[in-house]
Amino acid sequence: MSIVRLENVCVRKGDKHILSDISWELMHGENWAVIGGNGAGKSTFLSLIRGDIWPVQNIGSRLYCDAQGKTSLSPIGFREHTTVVSADVIEHYLTLERELDGKTLLMTGLHNTPLIYTKPTADEWDAVALLAQRMSVSELLDKKIIECSTGQIKRLFLARALASSPTLLFLDEYADGLDRASRAEVLELIDRMAAEGVQIVCATHRATELPACINRILMLEGGRVIHAGGRTSALDKSLGATLCCQSEEQTAQAGQDIFPEAVVQGAPMDFSLLPPPQPVCADVPVIALQNASAGVLQNISLDIQAGERWMITGANGAGKSTLLRMMMGELPAAYGGSVRWFGQERIPSGGEYKDFWAIKRRMGIVTPRLQTLHRMEITILDVVLSGFWQHIGLHSYPTEEMKAAACGTMTALGIADMAERTANTLSYGQLRKAIIARALVNNPSVLLLDEPFSGLDAPSRRDMHIIFDALAELGLTMVLATHHPEESRYWATHCATVADGLVHIDT
Repeated sequence: MSIVRLENVCVRKGDKHILSDISWELMHGENWAVIGGNGAGKSTFLSLIRGDIWPVQNIGSRLYCDAQGKTSLSPIGFREHTTVVSADVIEHYLTLERELDGKTLLMTGLHNTPLIYTKPTADEWDAVALLAQRMSVSELLDKKIIECSTGQIKRLFLARALASSPTLLFLDEYADGLDRASRAEVLELIDRMAAEGVQIVCATHRATELPACINRILMLEGGRVIHAGGRTSALDKSLGATLCCQSEEQTAQAGQDIFPEAVVQGAPMDFSLLPPPQPVCADVPVIALQNASAGVLQNISLDIQAGERWMITGANGAGKSTLLRMMMGELPAAYGGSVRWFGQERIPSGGEYKDFWAIKRRMGIVTPRLQTLHRMEITILDVVLSGFWQHIGLHSYPTEEMKAAACGTMTALGIADMAERTANTLSYGQLRKAIIARALVNNPSVLLLDEPFSGLDAPSRRDMHIIFDALAELGLTMVLATHHPEESRYWATHCATVADGLVHIDT
């Protein structure tokens, strides 16, 4: 029996068609994966099905079917039985002024409300405890979600999704930011939910990370359906060759290029327009941590020298982002430890005032959270210009020299034609390039990258590699944290693994 039926549907944002001529049907018992590159329209497609957005009027139709076979144009009565796990949903809860713990998050799922508006009963708290046990997240009930690792957060939100007893679960890039073990745990939880009768519709650009329950594949390209049908081993192999990089074992055997020939460069770039990095004194490390402790990390000592390229790996929750936040100056080291940039401390031992922004302006920073904060009505030119002040948004008047530098940086990265587009109209990969340009516009001495490949399809990841290779040729010092070491090991001059509160330098 049909649940949702789309016939020649279009979705438009402004004057641009995001989806065009979409015909598709969701039947009972089907679990779909929506596959496609950045900008293909995957997230928009999920929002269209669920009823969060409306198609263009008078072009095609979107019909919802109830158990009696009656159809309706309205998603009311359908959407109440669905739930969503996406980066936007997770980011919403992580940025709330009130920090929620795991059990409160699950209670919002039980009530099927954004927050708790009525006092929960003892039976409801018991139901939350049983749900946590069933979904293997009991140890996270009393933990603040802001303190959870990416893998723990994904598991909590899957449990929250199940709390409302949905009939249909929408998952958008569910495996982003997860290490191999956490990906396996999340996929196992999704399969368990499917086995209990919850239908799954998921969107991903890494087709090798599909749950076993998926039995249908929809491929989007440029907002159009290019394939819709059953999942087969031959199709899985084809998708793996075109949308994903090779496995770590294949990469080790190949010794170099991790992308198949089908994955081409996304845009022309001209790195001759990038100036060399700001010079640093060769006598002192660019960044030096001495007995630095913060969060799960204890007594870390690490020197980053000029021109070095460090790859930092480790399991979810090991402390990679904590280490980078100390390097960024966002998280101070506990008493007894220190972090120095270019030989200077943030607060010198003498206690005199120190303008940390003089240090901060010499660092370029790229994080997934920084990209999320820029998903708004701001032109890409202004996004890049804000890098001179490292603000979110443009709050000062840029000089003509700044504008020229921003245009040169965008041209170097192949996004000059997007200067007047707003950030919320770009694909994930296009916006990532804008965030990279923002980090480079002030000619930094060091570039700090937290999961720079997260959320990117294979062509966008290839572009990132081309950019980082060019920056390496310029001699820029870089530190990159990743869950996919196979994509960066060839590039790094130094590798370190974060585990058990320590940083282990690989030899």
